[in-house]
Amino acid sequence: MSRRFSVVSKPLFLLLILTLLTSCTTEVTLTLKADDSLAIRFEGGAREAFTKMISSASGLAGDSLVDPDSVSFELAKAGFADVKVEEKAGAAVTISMSDKAKSSYIFSSGILKAEKGKLKAAITRKSLEDFYNNADEQTRMTLDLFLAPVFNNENMSEEEYLEMLGSFYGEAAAKEVSQSLVKINLISKDGSKETLTYPLTQVFCGNF
Repeated sequence: MSRRFSVVSKPLFLLLILTLLTSCTTEVTLTLKADDSLAIRFEGGAREAFTKMISSASGLAGDSLVDPDSVSFELAKAGFADVKVEEKAGAAVTISMSDKAKSSYIFSSGILKAEKGKLKAAITRKSLEDFYNNADEQTRMTLDLFLAPVFNNENMSEEEYLEMLGSFYGEAAAKEVSQSLVKINLISKDGSKETLTYPLTQVFCGNF
């Protein structure tokens, strides 16, 4: 529990906040390029309750979710290239970057695989746990904000998770999470596309 509650006092690296934010649908597009590098684009944002929570936790002014310069620096340090971070009005954030060697924890966790020019996702409880464990400290701290049982080796129903989230952050935040989806677009080298959509609660509880 101490790990969860101490996170708000530390600087936040919002690398994956977009895949796990509480907009109605957050979209992640992963494209395998001709040179075998991976292009990554996150598009999403947070609604009112979580915008206030993230802004307060990060110490950013107003309703800002990210410090683009800081996030770009941390992503580059983590091995991503061509990083571009933009925040627009309404707490909407876009991050684009590339994983040129396919060596990031997106791959090392087993969540994503590239075989014979095809992208495949393997989103399971284990791959989510491995993603968390392989990620850098700042990404783990960000994920800890959501108290997700899958990252803490806990078994919890989605209803139990929302009840816990509501008791800690309030019912408005729990409702935002309950209504949120994560959409993942996988574009292979030949241009073929596969789209996966998951309720955010399913991801956080590891119910696959």
